[in-house]
Amino acid sequence: MPFSPRAKPSLRAAVTNMIENWPPEAYREGHAVMRGLWPILPATVLLTDPVLIEEVLIARAEEFVRDRFQTRALSSAFSRKSLFFAEGADWRWQRRTAAPAFRHEKLIELVPTFARGAHAQAQEWRRTANGGIINVAPAMAQLTFAIILRAVLGQGAETLDQRKFLAELRPRVSTTAWRFLFARMGLPEATPFPGSRKAAASGRWLSDAISRLVANRRAEGRESKDILALLLSAKDPETGRAMSDAELISNLYMFMVAGHETMATALAWTLWLLAKDQATQERLRAEIQAALGQRPIGPEDIDRLTFTRQVLQESMRLFPPAFGVGRAPREDVTIGPHKIRAGELVIIAIWCVHRHEKLWDEPYGFDPDRFASEKVKARHRCAYMPFGAGPRICIGSNFAMLEMTTILATLVRGFRFKPAPGHQVALASHLTLRAKNGLPLVIEVL
Repeated sequence: MPFSPRAKPSLRAAVTNMIENWPPEAYREGHAVMRGLWPILPATVLLTDPVLIEEVLIARAEEFVRDRFQTRALSSAFSRKSLFFAEGADWRWQRRTAAPAFRHEKLIELVPTFARGAHAQAQEWRRTANGGIINVAPAMAQLTFAIILRAVLGQGAETLDQRKFLAELRPRVSTTAWRFLFARMGLPEATPFPGSRKAAASGRWLSDAISRLVANRRAEGRESKDILALLLSAKDPETGRAMSDAELISNLYMFMVAGHETMATALAWTLWLLAKDQATQERLRAEIQAALGQRPIGPEDIDRLTFTRQVLQESMRLFPPAFGVGRAPREDVTIGPHKIRAGELVIIAIWCVHRHEKLWDEPYGFDPDRFASEKVKARHRCAYMPFGAGPRICIGSNFAMLEMTTILATLVRGFRFKPAPGHQVALASHLTLRAKNGLPLVIEVL
């Protein structure tokens, strides 16, 4: 696997791949203290024990808020007015208001949209691949963004310059590590860093683009079943309150960015893992052929693709798009052996939990059978958290699994994936856990 923890933390790792700085004991014990780059950074508590994690994210969730360091870092990607950053009563009403748009019965209707997007990607690869090498990381980013635009905006997706949007998004999401480091160092939020000027300009362009989409849809007043229409008409079931334009724009932007980024990352790593394991790839292809043959995937087929979902789950265990979650106590607390003062940083180290020696047999191996139903039931619920856990679990998790299952089944049915000779993978942890130098694969048409 393209990773090994460092014996001592480094500044280079802090801005390129921060999980390199997480100490080796985090993979063996239930908690660890990252001493930091003394005296530049303060110590941080890393939690990797599912019992302690359950205490923070579920049992005592009201006692913890999103930490100020992660808030500053991730505000490069998401607006602070969005559900992602909201706390307390503000979070609860936004979550209640948005939840109906993400109910299973609404999302399952989008499977044909997912299938059409995946089919278009397959058609392109049939024209251009056939034994050639393609970097699947940007390919999955373009695919998932095109699909999420169609699902969120319906016909309005055609009014957005997708290539421009993705190009402007890159400098925004690539600045999270610098923002996090500077926040930990106590530097003012306006402190410049490499790429900060370009990131600010990109942020303005992206915000304006989303604002225009919302304004145009309000002006049209047409009925639609897409997610934007559902959010425009949504009201808090308890108070009747609707989202303001600022809240709607912030949440729409969050869903579009977080949704496509996490799914693209997960799908790219999944194809890479399958390329390295031909036996699992053939087993997956056999399930897809038995369930679907050559017909398009429909809503009724999703539940039949059991092993397909297991492959995705195991891929997100090894390479969780969200590799860690930050929390800070509202008041002084004790978690396990640690006394933590109000506002101090606690990291739920998802990357370490998913590779923990005491939680998983052969933790670095790729084995989708770990997610057979009987094995899932035997594990602690916080031993596996690709979408987080507790009341703040990702609102789009069902959307993501439906879309990724549809895409993976479509692509594996039509192509064989093999490793690109000589390519060495390196990690880059920014907004999500990416491959620093891409994920080129040999793609053969079947």
